[in-house]
Amino acid sequence: MNMNHTISNTFLIWFRIIFYFCAFYFFVMGVMLVLFPHLLVKNVAGGDISPVIIGMLRGAGGAVIPYSFFYILIALKPMERRWAAYIIALANGIAIFLDFKSVLIGEYKFIYAMFDVPIEMLSVLIIILFYSRTHEL
Repeated sequence: MNMNHTISNTFLIWFRIIFYFCAFYFFVMGVMLVLFPHLLVKNVAGGDISPVIIGMLRGAGGAVIPYSFFYILIALKPMERRWAAYIIALANGIAIFLDFKSVLIGEYKFIYAMFDVPIEMLSVLIIILFYSRTHEL
């Protein structure tokens, strides 16, 4: 299938820009979690935080860093790496659900969810728009 026949070049450029932005955002998030988990938790929770929680945050950051590279891989060859886009959409959908669940049960303030949720929603939306335009969702 020739991608130029199914989507416009302008839309492909926007898809790539958004995916590169998401890659950068999640890479920075992962690096912050790995290098500065104390700083991130201290500003939110205050007081002493268990070393177990700090270790878990570092581990999560270590997982987020390679996740950010999926965005780049997809942006470079979106049609060949559709499977990876679906994984990202699923991961972001779960993250959005969990962010709002945490807000609803009082674990998390809404303002904190707004750091990630707009980026996660943008990612899911562009995946849906892009692949629905290829008529092979």
